[in-house]
Amino acid sequence: MNSKAELPSSSPRSDATSRAGKFLRRHRIELSLFLCLWLVYGITANSRNQYEFNLQQAGVEAIVERHHFYLEGSATPRLQMRVYYYDGDKPFGDVFLHNGHQYAAKQPGQFMFGAAVYFLLQLLGLDYYHHFFLASALVSFLTTSVVTALAAVAVFATVRELAGEPKLFWPLACALSYGLGTTAFVYAGIAYHDALASGFVAMAFGCAVFLARRAPGGRAAMFLAGSCGLLLGLTVTTSMLPFLLACVIAIYVLWLRRWNLSAALLVGGLLGVAPLLVFNTISFGNPLLNSYIVGGYPESMLHLDLHNSIEKAQLYLKEITYYVPIAWLGILGLLFFPPWLRREQIVISLLLLAQAFQVLNIDSHGGCHYGPRFLLPIMPFVCIGLGGFVFVRSGLIRSLATGAAILLGLVSIIINTAGAIFTAMYCDVDRYAFWPALGNLRGLTLNDFPLAAWLGLPLLVSLILLVRSIRSYPAREVLA
Repeated sequence: MNSKAELPSSSPRSDATSRAGKFLRRHRIELSLFLCLWLVYGITANSRNQYEFNLQQAGVEAIVERHHFYLEGSATPRLQMRVYYYDGDKPFGDVFLHNGHQYAAKQPGQFMFGAAVYFLLQLLGLDYYHHFFLASALVSFLTTSVVTALAAVAVFATVRELAGEPKLFWPLACALSYGLGTTAFVYAGIAYHDALASGFVAMAFGCAVFLARRAPGGRAAMFLAGSCGLLLGLTVTTSMLPFLLACVIAIYVLWLRRWNLSAALLVGGLLGVAPLLVFNTISFGNPLLNSYIVGGYPESMLHLDLHNSIEKAQLYLKEITYYVPIAWLGILGLLFFPPWLRREQIVISLLLLAQAFQVLNIDSHGGCHYGPRFLLPIMPFVCIGLGGFVFVRSGLIRSLATGAAILLGLVSIIINTAGAIFTAMYCDVDRYAFWPALGNLRGLTLNDFPLAAWLGLPLLVSLILLVRSIRSYPAREVLA
């Protein structure tokens, strides 16, 4: 008997291992970039933010420990909410009463994602009552930090796809500008609804771009379209701030006029929004009634008021300049998109205009915030706009753009690093927050960062992996 004939040439396990190895080698830059950003977010997650943004953790605890969506009943002092009113009956703050129960004036996605993490932490013996700062930091690290780091990788991959060439400088510049040089960094260490939703919408756009540019067929196309729909649905489940952006991206996919993909997009979207509909039905008796409507928060509703729009425009122009100067270069880069990317240029422009229309036509500016919080959803897209400089033919203009990207990127990173380490809960919004943040740094200790001692070494290893991945890339393809 020929024993060799009885042995298969390869086993399913070895084939899977081989495919996994090839995938990791092919995407080693993306993987190491994700790890670096994720670990940076974890290291800078500070106790002050966990303390100030207690509402986010209160909703998580209510689901896991008391198995309901309303907030009252916590044994943890910091998670015992209060309801405030002004003018007699209007809610002041983010908690309101409905049928005798306290509810958060937030979309429920952040609480649901956090609850999945907190449930596992409880199995490991961690809880808010005994380990408030550590548990809060871990919930933030395993939700918002993960999503924001994935969104930065999506920015990297999207720019590479749009550029149609393998060079690394501009895709890396776009990803690092978003991940470290925008307010996404400031909120990445907090279990925060707007930051989560902004990450989802960035990844959804990446899926849509791959559908449009590569035109895959079969299961790959259906998977991308379904994933895009799911991410858009989760966006709305988590925050209403990027609602118009989700609509624009859905229209972008429909624009492809591939109806099987439209069906997959719809199914994914329904799955993504289903948790919101369940929450609304259980809490308010109607799947279409959300917390803002039930609680009565007119400052979050769209209305046309020229005076208000002018005031908001002045505020956001100032805040972009002071906190995210790299955004202006990204908007300029969008002008250099070539004719064959006209559709994507139009879609990104519509995304920027949709968010501008929303924030300029509501009364609220986001309350206490470090940098333009209500512009979080467009930060991935202004950074994708930086990729437009790939198409500049003039050596002089490209060199100037490269220098400007490095300079403004570093300035933006410094400003937003200070915010991430200081606090996102900055209420004196008329005063530039960077200087108080710098002053605060002198009084910080390692104890202010619950995860820093655990993540320092993994971050160092990840940085080495990223540098080695870039150095192993062909030298002629690294620079713009």
